[in-house]
Amino acid sequence: MFSFSIKRNWKYSIPFLFLSLFHVALLSAQISFEATTDAKQIVENEYVEITFTLSNAQGSNFKAPNFNGFKVVSGPATSNSISIVNGARSSKQGFSYTLQPKKIGTYKIGAASVIVNSKVMRSKPISIQVLKGKQVAKGGAGGEQLYVKAEIDTSEVYVGQQVMVNYKLYTTVDIENYDIVKETDYAGFYAHDVRRFNTRVIREVIDGVQYTTKVLKRIALFPQQTGLLTIEPMGLRLGVIVGKKRRNSFFFNNQVRHVNVNTNPLEISVKELPTPTPDNFSGAVGNYSIAFNLGKNKVTTDDAISVKLAIRGDGDIKRLQPPSLALPPAFEIYEPKVLEENSTEVNGKLSGYKQIEYLMLPKRPGNYEIRPSFTYFHPDSAKYVTLQPNTFNIAVSPGSGLAAAGITAIPAEKVKDIRYIKTETSFSKKGQPFSKSGLFYGLCFLPFLFLGGAFFYKRTQDKNSNIDIALLKSRKAQKVAKERLKTANQLLTDQKSRDFYDEISKALLGYVGDKLRIPLSELSKDNVREKLQSLHVTPSYIEDVTSIIKTTEMALFAGMDNSASMQEVYDKSVRVLSSIEEELVN
Repeated sequence: MFSFSIKRNWKYSIPFLFLSLFHVALLSAQISFEATTDAKQIVENEYVEITFTLSNAQGSNFKAPNFNGFKVVSGPATSNSISIVNGARSSKQGFSYTLQPKKIGTYKIGAASVIVNSKVMRSKPISIQVLKGKQVAKGGAGGEQLYVKAEIDTSEVYVGQQVMVNYKLYTTVDIENYDIVKETDYAGFYAHDVRRFNTRVIREVIDGVQYTTKVLKRIALFPQQTGLLTIEPMGLRLGVIVGKKRRNSFFFNNQVRHVNVNTNPLEISVKELPTPTPDNFSGAVGNYSIAFNLGKNKVTTDDAISVKLAIRGDGDIKRLQPPSLALPPAFEIYEPKVLEENSTEVNGKLSGYKQIEYLMLPKRPGNYEIRPSFTYFHPDSAKYVTLQPNTFNIAVSPGSGLAAAGITAIPAEKVKDIRYIKTETSFSKKGQPFSKSGLFYGLCFLPFLFLGGAFFYKRTQDKNSNIDIALLKSRKAQKVAKERLKTANQLLTDQKSRDFYDEISKALLGYVGDKLRIPLSELSKDNVREKLQSLHVTPSYIEDVTSIIKTTEMALFAGMDNSASMQEVYDKSVRVLSSIEEELVN
């Protein structure tokens, strides 16, 4: 009925032709032909459905395999579907069969074939096991086989390792809906609700009973403490269809009876990470990939160099701290900055991404080699893995120094704009000798002023060179801690929980480190306790400090955002720092 004339509409035909060819090329790269089944095991006298699906192509001459050992109850039932998601077009063409086994045994269904673009595509064979079944009572109160089971992929994990919990429905009756009436709190874990996972209904044989199964809920957990942790049961309310299910529920409502079920509790053994830990380990546990990027490799001593680190992995990306860069002494590095941090769901698991930027400043010219690295703990091999994908060569040339000194050269073309300076100039008032003028006496005393200034400058330099930096930090520890607490108070007001706990942690650890002259890299809860005990600090104050440090660590790991808890931590930190400072001064 409709026709398209290339001769009359060539302006529109050619773009359309190129667009069509582009789509064909794009789809051809994703063409697949595969066989799937709703059950790998069935009991005798049950049914199994097998579907052969051709994706992103139109096929012809479909040929089904020989279904030896099965009776074909129905089929082939064909289906076609097209979907467009975010501008990406995909299509599916399906051929489905319903089969019934003839006897007990294991059967192999061979490959089906279809022709696509004059080429023959074949599916992979599938094996189906037919088992002896047993009678299951249906109907009546509690007669149906119906339960929800909590399942985990592993029961032994390390601190920070991702573990997946599936809440899976097993039923032999029709279920119309479900509601979660009691959620567990996942004590000891950071929990994330996974939204995108395989919700396909499949059938499984358990103890001779054919069940229809479906994953109702999936949770990604990250343990934050060691020991044997328990996941309490979840409570659900299931709507069981009474009698025969009515297909056209628009005109007829199914009769539903509600059944309350509880899942089984789970126990997970959480292990400590092996010791000793590598120097460059930053808390990453799982499987990771990284990429380093250097801004420029030819600079002067006036330039700052940017190094960006992109980290992807299946561990808790929020807990991961920026790793240190091993730099030559000729470089000064600034505190790293997190540019981006997010979590996405990939293939039913949680995947994190973090981008960190390091700024460093070369202090001396020369040719330097930088070999940045990233270390993480791999749970499957129980080993620390160090990634070092790039080696950067940086050429540093001397800078001009003009910008630092505030000197600006005057271009030659601008000289003609400067007015001519008179060479005959009088420095005194008319009629007064220059030797009796104030300017004359000022010039006479000028050398003595320079000598005096140089003397005092030298004494100041000598004095500063003898200053004990650690002692200076110790004296300023209280002032620095107060500034950090002031910042933490503002973060508390703004409800920025992660930054708040980070600032509280820095205030406490920084105060103790500066006061006791311990490098920040060597601080831990244990040696903080020991050092404070050596100074005879009141034991209750020591317990408060270690308790706050532990709280901040857990909060940074689990992402706590309770404003009441934040206020309590802030008040406690102010009180204990003031008390310790008063004791040490007196």
